[in-house]
Formats: sequence, structure tokens, C-alpha cells
Amino acid sequence: MEFDELYKNAKKWHCCGVLIFYEPYESMKVAFVASKKVGKAVQRNRAKRLLREIFFSLKTELEFGRYILVAKSDICTMSFLELKKNTKWGLKKLKCLD
Repeated sequence: MEFDELYKNAKKWHCCGVLIFYEPYESMKVAFVASKKVGKAVQRNRAKRLLREIFFSLKTELEFGRYILVAKSDICTMSFLELKKNTKWGLKKLKCLD
């Protein structure tokens, strides 16, 4: 399964609110994950929407690759701008953001 392979082999970075997995690839693939630790369905869906919005706003600056963005339990208490700043910082640390 592609997820298992990516979880094992990809570079990862822990940020406040999000865990980012990245592996270079010839095209862009992305997945957004929120486990039940984040909260009930409403909170999980909101977390995935926030991550999706942040990722697609940065998409033009990102390197091709496979990404998994995993929402952490503290994502529900963060503002959008704070989460975007942390995610951008994590992507820069993984060297996949210009």
C-alpha cells in the first residue's frame, strides 16, 4: 500500500498542529489525514479542510512529490494564520518549499 511505504520511507517533520511526510516523486500527490484523536467528525473534517486550504495555497511554490499532512490534536485550538505559518515552516525544513 502506498501509505505504508510513504510512512516508512518519507522524510517527516513535526510542527505544531500538523505532521508532514514528504518524498520526492515525478508528480504531485497529496493526502490529508485526521485521526479520531483530533476529535469528532466535525473537528476532523474542519482540520482536513484547513490543511487542504493551506496546501493548495502553497501548491505553486512546492516541489513535486508525495505528501501526507496529518492533523494533530492541537490543531483545533490554533488559528488559521498560525497553522499556515507552522506548516510553511515545516515544508521549508523538509526542503520542498522554495
